[in-house]
Amino acid sequence: MTEKNIIIIGAGLAGLATGIYAQMNGYRAHIFEHGNQPGGVSATWKRKGYTIDGGIHFYMGFRPGQPVHDLYRELGIYQADQYQEIATYGRYLDPTSNRTLDLTSDLDRFSAELKAISPNDTDFIDEFIKGAKAFKNVSFTTGLDKPPEMTGFWDTAKMMLSMGKKIKYYGGRYNLPMNEAVKDVKEPWVREILEGIFLPDVPVWFVLFVLGMLASGNIALRLDGSAGFASALEKRFTNLRGQITYKATVEEILVENDRAVGIRLKDGDEHRADRVVSAADGYSTIFEFLKGRFVDNIIRERYEKWPLFNPVVMISYGVNREFQDDPWMVVIKSTGNITAGHLTGPWLAIRIFNYSPAFALPGKTVVQVMIDSAWEPWRELREDMDAYTAEKQQLAQQVLENLSGVWPGIADQVDMTDVATPYTYYRCTFNRKGAYEGFSITPETIRTKIYRTLPGLKNFLMAGQWVSPGGGVIPSLMTGKHAVMLLCRQDGKRFETTEA
Repeated sequence: MTEKNIIIIGAGLAGLATGIYAQMNGYRAHIFEHGNQPGGVSATWKRKGYTIDGGIHFYMGFRPGQPVHDLYRELGIYQADQYQEIATYGRYLDPTSNRTLDLTSDLDRFSAELKAISPNDTDFIDEFIKGAKAFKNVSFTTGLDKPPEMTGFWDTAKMMLSMGKKIKYYGGRYNLPMNEAVKDVKEPWVREILEGIFLPDVPVWFVLFVLGMLASGNIALRLDGSAGFASALEKRFTNLRGQITYKATVEEILVENDRAVGIRLKDGDEHRADRVVSAADGYSTIFEFLKGRFVDNIIRERYEKWPLFNPVVMISYGVNREFQDDPWMVVIKSTGNITAGHLTGPWLAIRIFNYSPAFALPGKTVVQVMIDSAWEPWRELREDMDAYTAEKQQLAQQVLENLSGVWPGIADQVDMTDVATPYTYYRCTFNRKGAYEGFSITPETIRTKIYRTLPGLKNFLMAGQWVSPGGGVIPSLMTGKHAVMLLCRQDGKRFETTEA
């Protein structure tokens, strides 16, 4: 039987996963990527001898014996020596009172420390920690085993039965956004800590799930960072004889008789295939590459009304200093003197790359700060490069002043500064409005099934974070698997997870 050709748009996690499973199942896959490296949003770059990891924060479900572990092995991304289990999820600092609290895998300790801060919130804290413990060793792939097009009544019933007593945590008050659920918490700092464990508007059950994974020792850092993870995917794909073309920007998906037949690149070159899978930005795919011809009211309303992940500015400092006594993540609230950067939130999420020599020379450390920001002002500023650069410089200086309150003397130890704005994310990936993980996680979006097909268009599928609200590593990889499962069903083939 002649192998069918597949064009995949995007060499991010979903695109690479699609390519790997396609090659396993006897298809010939060719990935076209706008950038010059694999990984998409999970990008890495060099500055003055430092490696800046702008992508994945941590990795869930890596442990052998977990269902997700099979996914890691199939995709060639389980290099056991590269995963370092997280014992401390993060340290929360209150600069106004110099209080600190570490969120560790010991949930009883976390509970006791919260109660010590706020005895009047004991009932809420007890219920919250009980819920987190209920999620220990829960599979990350629950509900992700198949694409929506292949999920029937009995699949849903079996999934619900597998949840057992945990099913109560997926509804009612546990389905409220965290920032609503904690409104009755009396101590402001405890309220801020709980709200900031992940993102303020995610459902309570999602935060409980993350804490359950932490408590079961199933969250890790990767010592070679996002670059190593993306490179492992790329290597698996090319070892399976897949093809990647970088610096190839797609301008149009070619359609004939309501069938996707190929792509046209920005340079005018056309490439034909039996199938097209877009793992690129959802809006660009539907409304630009396909010119909005294959949509219905549901799709149109989704892209018009659904909230997106807040874009961020990411300031990375190369510091001539070691941070041996600090965890990999520190969260502080701005002291209020940051006026640059068009910020939309007060929280500074600070990643300290002190856990691996892959990011800096001995004695040096990358300290990276992420803060919610606004898209439109940065897009407008980008039209005046001098003003854009000046805004970045001012922001970096003001953020550094905040860091000096935590680490005295740090300002004099910085020998590299790099600022990525929401426009940077857009420029490198075309992600709509700089939303690095697509649609925001809300009680509505997380429960909505998004089909991998578009109405009226044949020989076309989508993969990636825009068909799996909330994005993230595992959901993005799973959508690549889903795309090939659907291809195999369409072609009457048995889906395989080993090389064909």
